[in-house]
Amino acid sequence: MKKIKFLCALLLCGAVCSQAADPETAADTKKAVPEAAGQSRFRWGGDIRLRSVYFDNIPLPMGAETRGGANSFQRYRTRLWGEYQATENLKFHGRIINEFRTWQNRSKTAGSSAWNALDEIVIDNLYIDWDATENWSVRAGRQDLIYGTGKVILDGTPKDGSRTIYFDAVKATYSGIQDTTIDFLGIYTRAEDPLAIHSEERDLVGKTGSYYGGAEAGGGIYLKNQSIEGLPLEAYYLYKAKEEAWIDTTTTPTVLYDDQDRHTVGTRLMQKFTDDIDSNLELAYQFGDNISAYMVDALINWHIPDCPMKSTLGLGWYYLSGDDPSTSDDEGWNPLWARWPQYSELYIYAFDAEGAGRWSNLSMPHVDFTFHPHEKVQTSLMLGYMFAPEEDGVGGGDERGFLATLKNTFTLKKNMLTKGDKLGGHILFEAMDPGNYYSEDQQNHPALFARVELNYSF
Repeated sequence: MKKIKFLCALLLCGAVCSQAADPETAADTKKAVPEAAGQSRFRWGGDIRLRSVYFDNIPLPMGAETRGGANSFQRYRTRLWGEYQATENLKFHGRIINEFRTWQNRSKTAGSSAWNALDEIVIDNLYIDWDATENWSVRAGRQDLIYGTGKVILDGTPKDGSRTIYFDAVKATYSGIQDTTIDFLGIYTRAEDPLAIHSEERDLVGKTGSYYGGAEAGGGIYLKNQSIEGLPLEAYYLYKAKEEAWIDTTTTPTVLYDDQDRHTVGTRLMQKFTDDIDSNLELAYQFGDNISAYMVDALINWHIPDCPMKSTLGLGWYYLSGDDPSTSDDEGWNPLWARWPQYSELYIYAFDAEGAGRWSNLSMPHVDFTFHPHEKVQTSLMLGYMFAPEEDGVGGGDERGFLATLKNTFTLKKNMLTKGDKLGGHILFEAMDPGNYYSEDQQNHPALFARVELNYSF
């Protein structure tokens, strides 16, 4: 209890002392605006992102600390994009990216994963948009895919952090039904990028805790409908193909794994009850050969009326089924293409041994509070308590622990050098008090995560 009070005090101090602003999108990407009359057919832009990151004592289920304990490093990412409107119905879009890092503390040794300057250059986006008919459009090539709140599809390359999130995919969209769009998806993303310039031969998929050189393939159908007033809804069927076998070299003896085909059906409801109260409810079920898993993501928001700081109070619950070790079936939720930080930048590292961002076996009731102390400042706080539906941690209990996050985003300047440019950033602090799911030693060492970011887009 003392540790929990200490962590809450740290977060309260951060809320008082730090500033924030326009919230980042989940993908941290810049959307292009339609071409205006008289403008050139060619458009271009870019962004620069600088980050400084520190974390320590993030627990792993087997009793160790992820990445050797304390890590402190900086990330320097630059992106440049361009697009050409060839005809009214045909557009070409591309984006290149470079990121390198500097380190003060790290567990990784020098080598292909060292991220030294200037590292490799990656073709982050390279696709064609074609409006084939009045009701059909196609996007083919390397692209970002983001659906809903990112619980099933958001990041195709999770192991490089947020450097890229691309998918090598084809998306065909049908809009011939009133108030409805239907996306048909086909995905095949190699773990090693065959288009990288000065390639470091990295595993970008991060399917396992060690190196994986295969691919992630699948597809599905994603429907969005707004025909019911006050109740937008989404529904989907996703298929993830049996992936190439891999060897876990962290075990003795080594273990050969081989996944099965996995099918996921789900729906998302966004009920608006009143002008001040709305909600989000996403339910999904996974099945296949000896597979039975499910996910629940529920949140209800109260937008406090007549509040000068535009405050919102939320109450939510996030549930991912875990694999029961006493059965031969696989009951563990597979996050598909949603292996990104989701609710916590800190806790995503707790899944390192299982694979990059491999969210599963989690139950977390949480309360959220967001307010705007200034027109260019937004502060978001989340307090949650995490449980493990399956008690498979070294501590033998079902309490993963208390989690608190505080994110302050800010806009410093707009239209500074060019029309439409923006200078902003954020300050993020997270803390976790490990529970009896972890060892006694881990329970005595609160986990910390801190990050400062500046970004400029033009």
